Order: sequence, then C-alpha cells, then structure tokens
Amino acid sequence: MALKGLVKRIPFLFFAFSVGLGIWLARFFKEQFLPFSWIPVAVVLVFFLCILYTSHFAPRYRSRWLPGGCFFLLLLAAGFYLAVFYRPIRIKNSFRVECTALVEEANITYSGYHSYTVAPLRLKTDTIFTDLRTMKWRLIVEPYDSLLMPSATPGDLVEFCTSISGHDKPSNPDTFDYGKYLFRQGISGWGFVEKEQFRIVENSRLPGIRGYMNEMRGKTIEIYRENGIVGDELQVLSALTLGVRGMLDDEIKNWFVHSGAIHVLAVSGLHTGVIFLLINWLLDLFLPKRSSVRVIIVVGVLVFYAMFTGGAPSVLRAVVMLSVIQIGKYSQKSSNVYNLLGVSAFIILLVHPMSLYHIGFWLSHLAVAGIVTFYPVFEKLYSDKKLFVRWLGDLAAVSLSAQIGTLPLSLFTFRAFPTWFLLSNFFVLPLVAPILVLAKFLVIFSEFRFLSLMLAGVLNDLLGFMLGVVEWLDSLPHSYVKGLWINEVSVWVLYLGIIAFMLWHHTRLRSLFKGTFFLMLLFLIVVHLDYYRKSQTTAFVVFDVKRQNVFGMIESGQGIIIADSITSDRQIDFACSGFFARNSFNVKRKFLSECWNTKGEAMVCSVGKRQFLVLGNVNVNRLKFNSNTPFEGVVLSGNVKGDVTEFLSQISSKRLIVAKTCPPWCIDDWQDQLEKSKMEVHFIAENGAYLFR
Repeated sequence: MALKGLVKRIPFLFFAFSVGLGIWLARFFKEQFLPFSWIPVAVVLVFFLCILYTSHFAPRYRSRWLPGGCFFLLLLAAGFYLAVFYRPIRIKNSFRVECTALVEEANITYSGYHSYTVAPLRLKTDTIFTDLRTMKWRLIVEPYDSLLMPSATPGDLVEFCTSISGHDKPSNPDTFDYGKYLFRQGISGWGFVEKEQFRIVENSRLPGIRGYMNEMRGKTIEIYRENGIVGDELQVLSALTLGVRGMLDDEIKNWFVHSGAIHVLAVSGLHTGVIFLLINWLLDLFLPKRSSVRVIIVVGVLVFYAMFTGGAPSVLRAVVMLSVIQIGKYSQKSSNVYNLLGVSAFIILLVHPMSLYHIGFWLSHLAVAGIVTFYPVFEKLYSDKKLFVRWLGDLAAVSLSAQIGTLPLSLFTFRAFPTWFLLSNFFVLPLVAPILVLAKFLVIFSEFRFLSLMLAGVLNDLLGFMLGVVEWLDSLPHSYVKGLWINEVSVWVLYLGIIAFMLWHHTRLRSLFKGTFFLMLLFLIVVHLDYYRKSQTTAFVVFDVKRQNVFGMIESGQGIIIADSITSDRQIDFACSGFFARNSFNVKRKFLSECWNTKGEAMVCSVGKRQFLVLGNVNVNRLKFNSNTPFEGVVLSGNVKGDVTEFLSQISSKRLIVAKTCPPWCIDDWQDQLEKSKMEVHFIAENGAYLFR
C-alpha cells in the first residue's frame, strides 16, 4: 500500500514516460508516414472518450483500469505524433547547392571555424526539396581572420555554395555520429563552406522575440566590455550569465571540464534558483507572501530569464519547477519533487519533442533526482554538527548526490570522470550567486559610471579567482580520468538500482531493498562479462582522419594508436576514443616515425596471429618478403611506386586497404588491374575506416 500511495503522488512521471515512449517509437517510422500520423491520436482519443463515457454511466470494478490505459495510449500517440510532425526532413544523400539563407545562430567551433545554423530561403540550384520551411542546415565556415567573433550574426541574410550532407553513417567505428546529433537537434544537414563561397547579403536582426532577446544579449556583453571586463573574464561571464559559450576558447573549457565545474558555465537550475531567490527577496520588501501579483511577477521573471538565456532544457526544467513551487506557496499546497520533475519533463517534451535525445535534458533531471534521493541520506550524517560543518556538509552532500544521479549516463556518454569535482564545488559554487547578482546590478546601474566601475572591479576579481581555481584543479594529478566506459546494459541496471533504492527509502519495503541489492550484484556481473569480452578482443583499424595516418591495434584488451606526429590529440580523440573505450582497458600512443623500418618505408602490425603490412613512401620493386609469410592485408598509406600488382601477387594477402594518404595518381595507375583480380580492395575515402576483428 505504501508503494501504491507513492505512485499515486507522482502521476506526471507516468505522463512524461508515456509521451517520451511515443517520441522514441516515432524514430522507427519514415517521413512518408507524416500525412497519416494524426490517425493513431484520433483513434485512441475516440476510444478513450467511449471508455470514459461507459465508465461514468455504467461503472464496473473489473474495468476500472480501462480509462487509465486509454489515457496512457492517448499520451503515447500524442508523443508519437509530435515527434513525427516536428522532426526535420532527413537528408540521405549529399547534394550541391547555392542558397540564400537566414542566420539563426552563430558561434565559434573548437577549431576556430565559424558555425552557423541557417534557414534556407531561396535555392539557385534544383534539388529534391520543395518545402524549405521545415529545414535548417548547419554551416561550418572557414574564417577570414583569427578574430574570435563570427563574421555574420543572427538575423543576417547570407549566400553560400556548398555540399549539404545529412544522416550518413560515421566513417569510424564507435565514433560520434554528427549527422544523427544534428538531426536530433532539429537540423536536417550540414556542410563545410570555404571563405570565398560565403557572403553576407544583408545585415539585420532576427524577427520577433528571438531577435529581441539576441539583441539584448549583445547589448549586455557590450556593457561588460565598456566597464573593463575583457579577455578570459568576459568569456566566462558571458557563458555564466547569458549562456553564450561560443566565446570560450579551448583551454578555458578544458579547465572547467577537467575540474568538474563545467555545469557552472551551462546556465541551469543553479542560476535560475539564484534569480528566483533574488526576486523573492526583493518582493519581500513590497508584497506579502501570498499575493497573486507576486506569483505573476516571479513566474514572468523566470520565463523571461529562460528566453533571455536561450531556453536550454536545464533552464526550462528549473523554470517549470520553481513556477509550480511559487504557485503552490500561493495556494498553500505542498508539492512532491519527483512529481515536479515529471511536470518539467512532460511540458518540455510537449513543447520540444526532440529534447528526449538531448543529453542536457537527461542530466539536468537526473541531477535533481539524485539530490532528492540521496541528499537526505547524507544529511543525517552531520545534521547535529556545528553551523560551519553543516554548510560544508551540505555542499558535499548536494555535489555527491547530483554526481550519483548523473554518473552512469556521464560515463557512458563522455567516457571520463573529474576526480576533483568536490574541491571545485567547494571553491567555485559559492562564487556563482555573487557573480550573478553583481552582473545583474552592473547592467541595471550601467548609466552610473562610478557605481558600474566599482561593480565591474569586484566582478573581475571574482572571475579571476574562479579561473585561477579551475586552472589549479586542472593541474592536479589525475584531475580528469579518461577511458572510463560502461555499456548500455550497465547504465540501465544502475538506474534501476537507483530507482529501487529511492522507492525503498520512501516505503521501507524489504522487497525493494532486496531488489536494490540484486541489481547491484547484477551490475557487477555485467561489468565482469564486459571485462572478459575486452580481454579477448583482438582488432586492427585503419582510421579515417582527414589525410593523415592513424592506425589502431588491440590485443588482449591492450590498445595502441600509431599516428603521424602532426595529428592532434583532439583529432585522435574524436576518431578513436569511442572504439578504444568500448574494446580495450587502456591505450598508448606511438608516433608513426618510430614504427617504420630503418628506411622509413614499411612496417608490420601484428594482432594475435594475424599480420598487416603497411607501406609508406616506397618503391615496392626493392622490397623483399618471404612469400611463405601470410599477410591478412596490405595497407597503402603513402606514395607507393613500382609494380604494385606484381608485388601483391608475390606475397600471400587477402585484401588491400587504401588509406587517404595514398595519392590519387598512385591509385589511378593500378586500380583497374586490382579490380580485375580476386583481391578484396577497401578504399578509406569511399568506404570509411577499415576494421578487422
């Protein structure tokens, strides 16, 4: 009965689950289903109304579940319809296009290129798409100079010429699927634009509320600059108060990521909570606790703040929860936090169905769920201590609780863990509230020069201290442990265990405690099986990394990456980290120059009992190999000269792998002859990375 009573108090969690399940099911249906997607909703709605009418006028105890079941199906069908209706058009094949488009978002990428989200308006070339109103594209534009500001701003009209790609299969195994990521963000395709092919036609601002909010963000940043906040401090303040993270450079981002304080730069519930407390404190001077005017002002300010900072899922979640809390105070009704999480998820999914696939949507809700579940457990350990100890204990308890709630998903997604996150929360979190408050006052009193300069000076000092702390934490040993990964089954088992613990904590049912213990035991079994799988893994990979050589080998779970010295760590991490995290315990990097033979012409890569011959800049007529030595494959990775077909016929090999670093004129010389032979040929440029297991 206790469990049944708890379930009845969190109905919106089931509403959100129903809508989310419908959104997830929609991914299996193609665009051709769109004209008929309203039919399931209509059928279920009619059936629901019939059941509701019957249960009201002729109630039967045995049929009491029918209205609830029909309502569940109605929500599921609604989620399905919304997902099918609002998702973008899927682009399967690349096409060349000349286009005039409206810039909706503008940022700077990690590599310094300009990133624009545009809505196409007019096409100068024929394509298969006739309705452009539902399409958005992501453009990666080569910058004209090294300025850390995009040349175009939201609202500008631009012309460009590029090839638009869509949801293509990733070229490297277990790597980040950029096309799928953009599709789930509501973006149909993307393209790289050379700077000569990109031109601003007209400067203007976005229409409506989005343009007004974007203009306000720009004016706020100018106020910061005019009052002497520049450089690194301006980058952090813009991200912390406005959600503008495009100005952050790689080094500062790494400091916050490695110290475990990156959530500070993502405008979230923490920032919204500070605004909520500040506005309530100010209203206490003028209005009573229970006032309809107070509710309207607080909710209005929170909604304005969400739009002003870009409407991230974490902010929307906090706005919904705090608005419900404010309304509950006015009506003198208490609210269940788990149900508030359900309300937040339910509303966000109805407004923006593709949020189901946003990692921020899940992390923000899971963090709050972790705090609600585990904070009371930790709080009992120090509740009878002195005030300062309780303050430190609260910081540690909130941090640990949020980390428990998000840890399984974080390990699965990011494959890393910031070991000093507790220290960062002790030093960094207390700075957030004063920085936010001072920044608001700086904008309000910007016309008063003396006061604004004084506020800006204090802000600069606080921001400088914050940067110093995260830089110091990043320099500590083992500050950011990479290569950690748990599989999908482990994630589900861990979260089922957390849910079972939450239910046991509220109901004290012995069966739930046993279920929690069983799930933790099951998690250990799954981890052990995954460990055994890795220990038996043997693989050889030729990765697709622009025009650079990157080879990977795994033997008995030990990974090795062999790459050119000019290949950056970021390129290697993007192409290889997912594969090695899923299939090896650790990975070492070697430079290609260390692995060639004495003449720098060839090397042999051995994985288990199989061998691969890698040829660089070499004349194969001078190479001598024992014909009795079998090679699983031969990799051409340089300017290979001589009679390649004759050389391959002399050695025992099943396949040929042609890397991107092999010049096109070399391929043209012997491609026709190889295609006539029985040897399997794999072109990295056409077929993506080569993987042998």
